[in-house]
Amino acid sequence: MADMTCLAEGVIFPADFAKTGVNLNEIVVGPTGCGKSFSNAYSRLLHTTDSSVVVPIAKKALRDKFQRLLVKRGYKVINLDFAHPENSLYGYDPLDFVDTDNDIIQTARNLISGGSVSKSRNGEMDPYWNDSATSVLAAEIMLVRLTAMESGRRACFGDVVDLHRSLKINESGSCFKSNLDPVFEAVEKRYPGNQAPELWKTIKGLASKTASCILSIVNSALDKIFCDSVVEMTKKERRVDFKELGEHKTALFITTSPMNQTLQSYINMLYADMFRELFEAAEEREDSRLQVPVHIICDDFACGGKINDFEEYISIFRAAGISVTMLLQSESQLNSMYGEGAATTIINNCDTYVYMGGMDITTCRNISQRTNKPLTKVMSMPLEKVIVFRRGMEPIYAKRYQTTEDELYKQMMEEQDEH
Repeated sequence: MADMTCLAEGVIFPADFAKTGVNLNEIVVGPTGCGKSFSNAYSRLLHTTDSSVVVPIAKKALRDKFQRLLVKRGYKVINLDFAHPENSLYGYDPLDFVDTDNDIIQTARNLISGGSVSKSRNGEMDPYWNDSATSVLAAEIMLVRLTAMESGRRACFGDVVDLHRSLKINESGSCFKSNLDPVFEAVEKRYPGNQAPELWKTIKGLASKTASCILSIVNSALDKIFCDSVVEMTKKERRVDFKELGEHKTALFITTSPMNQTLQSYINMLYADMFRELFEAAEEREDSRLQVPVHIICDDFACGGKINDFEEYISIFRAAGISVTMLLQSESQLNSMYGEGAATTIINNCDTYVYMGGMDITTCRNISQRTNKPLTKVMSMPLEKVIVFRRGMEPIYAKRYQTTEDELYKQMMEEQDEH
């Protein structure tokens, strides 16, 4: 049994580019309560048998419902719970995915830019403060990695947080001095050319007030993202290995809270690491495609927050064997998150578009143009009806997919009742 995508009643296709010539990126648009999750996310999981899946969710009911079925089909199921990190059996540590000094600087930059915005007096963006904070944080990360290497253990980002919290400032003089200065000086003597001491010099010797402003940016970024429970996630022995998704059938559920956006920078790092690892794994293969395709099912796509550079990622997904299904309330929602240009790029890279109704005027106008039907006709589309757009085909008008009538769903529910 191969993977299938159920778009509407009687509108079912193989989830296989080689068979259809259509990429596997799908966008599903409809207002809250129209049944997007049940008709599309549920049915896609129900008919997933061969590919790995990544499922960012805000509703853990979806995970609980399908976990037993996926295990039965031979999947390894991994739950990353960012809504309640203390309950997560698996951890994610950004330091697992840095190999070079440049990687470290980019990781520090992502954290700083996600945790603060520095402006000059005239309100314009002033890069000095964030750039300096990036250098300080990168120096601390390099120090932690070097110390761990010397002691023969794994460095984790929790160690970076602990190091930064141990920072003590000597406030007796006008210039910045701290308890970490001698440590970096020792590293410079032992390892000439090491970049960590050079980066630390960004702050060393500055006026105390200037140094305090830079450190406050680092403090803000770390405090915003690395609460105690997240620090513990970085220290877990079992941590996610993204390349495993492309090697063995794996289901990765990423639970987030739509009410708590403070972890968004951290989760963005996760996506960046995941995509980079998967693209690298694909490039290592002769055909430049993952051994096991990876499909991402984004239920409540907007609730998870903006994924940095997603419009660029989706443009190269197909070549590597990666695809995505995005569930949205409206095209306006996508525009507000990514900007009109990036949102258009995302939509244009989806060969399948399922419209499930709604009153958003931007979406309705676009659907009116695509179907050559009056705007009022689109806005009054009957409930339970959908329009499926698929590259190379005329628009298909059908009833939304009735997941509860699917024999696989009935069988799954019967087995759950037995347990």
